[in-house]
Order: sequence, then C-alpha cells, then structure tokens
Amino acid sequence: MKEGTAAVLGNQRGVAIPLALITLLVLASLLLELSAMSATEPSIAANQLRSAQAAALADAGLERAIWALAHPGSAQGLADPLPAVIPSPYDGSLLVPVTAAGAGRGGFRLTVAPGGGGNERDIVAVGWTPTDDPGDARAKAHHRLVATIMRIRAPADAAPCALCALGDLEVAAGAAADARDDTTCGAKLGAWTSGTAVMGPGAEIWGADGNALSNEPGDIAQGQPAERADAWAFTSGELAALRRLAQSRGTYYRGSVAFDGASLPKDGLVFVDTVSGAPISDVTPDTDLARVVVGGGAGVFRGWMIVSGTLEISGSARLRGLAYALNGFAYRGAGPGGVEGQVVARGLRGGVTVIQRMGGGPAIRFDCAAARSGDGLISFGWMLKPGSYRELPD
Repeated sequence: MKEGTAAVLGNQRGVAIPLALITLLVLASLLLELSAMSATEPSIAANQLRSAQAAALADAGLERAIWALAHPGSAQGLADPLPAVIPSPYDGSLLVPVTAAGAGRGGFRLTVAPGGGGNERDIVAVGWTPTDDPGDARAKAHHRLVATIMRIRAPADAAPCALCALGDLEVAAGAAADARDDTTCGAKLGAWTSGTAVMGPGAEIWGADGNALSNEPGDIAQGQPAERADAWAFTSGELAALRRLAQSRGTYYRGSVAFDGASLPKDGLVFVDTVSGAPISDVTPDTDLARVVVGGGAGVFRGWMIVSGTLEISGSARLRGLAYALNGFAYRGAGPGGVEGQVVARGLRGGVTVIQRMGGGPAIRFDCAAARSGDGLISFGWMLKPGSYRELPD
C-alpha cells in the first residue's frame, strides 16, 4: 500500500511548474489586454468629447440663425424677406468660430434658405471642432443638423375678409358684418365665402369699398375658390406650434367646452383640440370634433381662440381678437356681444357659418389690432417648426 502511494506521488512530481506557467501566461494576457484598453480609452474619450462639442456647436449655429432672423435691422441680422443673395456667414461659406471651454476652438457653418409659405426658413448647421481646415492635422469631429424655423402668421394680414368662411354662409335677418372702419391691415371685404351666402331680410355686409352701400361685390365675395384660403389659413405646422404654445401656457383644452362668466378662459391664446388630440382629417368622426360655446354674460375675451371643431358665441359674450374654427362657426348674440376682430371658419368637415343678431351693432366688426394680436396679448417670434429638427449622418 505504501509502495502504491509512493508511485502515485512520484507520478505527480513537476505538475506545479506547468500550472504556474499557465497561470502566469493567462495573467500576462489579461494584463496586456487591460494595458491595450487603457491605452485606447483616452482616444475614445477624446473622440466622444469632440463629438459632443460638435453637436453643441451645431445647436449654437441654429440659435444664431434664429437670432439673426429676429433682428433684421442689426448689422449681423438677416433681412426679412430674405435677400436674393444670402450674405455671409448665412450662406455656408464661412466657419463662424466659437470658443469651446477647455478644448481650444471650434465653430459652425450655417446655411439659411427660404422655406415654404414665406414664413419659414430652412436651416442647415454643421458644428466643427477644433476646425474644418483640411490642412490642420489634428483629429476633428463634426455634427450636422437640419431644421425649419417658422413664424406664425396672423390671418388678418393676408386674409381679404372680416368674416372668412369656407362653405356656406347664413346671415339671418337684421345681422351685420362691417369692415369699413379699419383699413390698417388693408381694405377688407365684409365677408368671403367659398360657398353661397344666404342673406335674411335686412341683413347687411359692409366692406371697405369706399361707399356706404351694403351687400355689393365690394362688400361680399361668394363662390370663391377654396384653395385661395391656403394663402392665409393656418398651416398644419402653425397649428401644431399653436397647440404646443397653449399647452405650455395652461390654455389648452379638449373636446366639448363651455365658457361663461364663471369660467372665462385666460386672455391670450386658447386652443381647444379634438377629443383625441389628433389633427382633423377627412376621416375624423364627428364625435371627435371639439365643440366650444362662449355664452351668457361671459364678459370679454381678448386674444386668439382656436377650435378644432365648431365655435359658437352667444348671448352678450364678446371676443376681441381672432375666432378661428376648423369646422363651423356660429354667432347667436345680442346686446353688447359680438366679435371685434376677425372670424375664420375653415369648414373642414362640412360645417357652415351662421350669423344671428338680436339688436345692437354689427355682430362682427373688423379690428386689425385685435385680430392681429388680441390687443397686444399675442406675439410670436421665430420658433422651431414641430417635427422639423433632424440630426443627419454624413
């Protein structure tokens, strides 16, 4: 038994040295790998830093474009409308240097071009760090972004009418719309419709045509091509921006809403969306459309009221500003009530526009300052068009 044990032990002599060598080899491999990784980590970190700086510089270029458009009178501003030849640095011909804290210098190239509808500008901004000079041997990074910035138009500036209705217009007996007193935004028709205007006994429409006669071609235009409204109606991008602004201001609603003296909305911008919050399309069911009633002794609302559906103003309620309904509009009021500003009814789901008035002055009286800015409560500068910001690979 002792001889067998000795034989086994004798056969295992010398095993420790190979095992130790194998272990040392494994440890050496791990050390070499870790050394290689530690050697490349500074390079990786430097690349990530340059990429982040280039992205920040591209964003700085976008902000520079917005500033230039907002200050057309400045020496570094951009004229409005844009000149035929875009000046440097807004033509992409010059790297605008920006100091990047703790990492030398970088900059951006910026291209500004006209966008759609005259109220949009397309921006391409490319951030470079530390430079875009091909003769500079240092490692470089760049980041490209494209965006569209826009300025929301006031329909009062371009629309030809105090009461603008796509679809049919019904003006009941004794009701009136008057655009004679204010030509600050241009001489307006009293009413414009793509359908037929049905006038009740004693109903009157006055345009700023230089005479006191009503219901003439210079006062009301019927059967107009509906596509002409595209020049002054809000675009989908403008509506999306207005929706977001109302959400940020706490004046965004959905579905059916009733405003009266006890629940008058805050002056400024009010946006009442569909029940689902989705934009109106050809397949939007009637049950999804918003319905807003401003009634009773609701007092005075000043600003823009935009409704993704039907808007009705009744009783002695007054609106000084813009009443904009994406479907139908109705005014059924009396006493001191009415709209002092402008009414736009888009009729997207076949809604009609109805004007009724029991006594008092005109149901709708054009007022440029009220329609354009809600007596100064509505003011929009250049802003990012929703959904237009994109980062592009090379």
